[in-house]
Amino acid sequence: MNPLTLQNFTLTYSGEQPVFAPLSFTLQPGEAVALGGESGAGKSSLLHSVCGLVPGSIPAKTEGELLLFGRPPADYNHAERTALVGMVFQTAETQLFCGTVELEVAFGLENLCMPRAQMQTRVRESLEQVGLWERRTESPSRLSGGQKQLLALAAALALRPRLLLLDEALSQLDEQACARMMDVLLSLKRAGQTMLFVDHDEARRRALADREVLL
Repeated sequence: MNPLTLQNFTLTYSGEQPVFAPLSFTLQPGEAVALGGESGAGKSSLLHSVCGLVPGSIPAKTEGELLLFGRPPADYNHAERTALVGMVFQTAETQLFCGTVELEVAFGLENLCMPRAQMQTRVRESLEQVGLWERRTESPSRLSGGQKQLLALAAALALRPRLLLLDEALSQLDEQACARMMDVLLSLKRAGQTMLFVDHDEARRRALADREVLL
């Protein structure tokens, strides 16, 4: 089943024109697709629609069809949607709020009532994947901006999402952190992870994306 199908989909915030023209495309399993377009074209709004923030938490009128693994996002409860879609935002601070690095990664798993042994394994694997296992007992506030973004990625990956969304997730990283995150993302791509992402850097888009959809 296709992770994402859009047919003449668009959305409108209160009192505004539609954010983008009716959009139709299908995201295939294992495909990495970049969303392109000028600033304000609606790339973030589309990602928010896919993960259920729009219109679930951000009011908007949607038209057309958006199907997540064959069903509208609203048809899934929180636990189901968490297992399907993971998202990393542009600013890590919007996603980090726990006392230590390892608790941050464990938070989502605890909400899913995952057995402790399995949760500990997931936490370690995800932190090792992004190079933060040695910082596991520290407060996220002690991490650099790049390390915080890597931690946000680790928290998303710990949930093993079938679809990974990235909204300018590399735009504020220094060279070292950016290289580390690209290593992780390219490894995920080789393993068949489905991704839909926004990135302003053309070289990174070429390296990661199988194709680009312009808004």
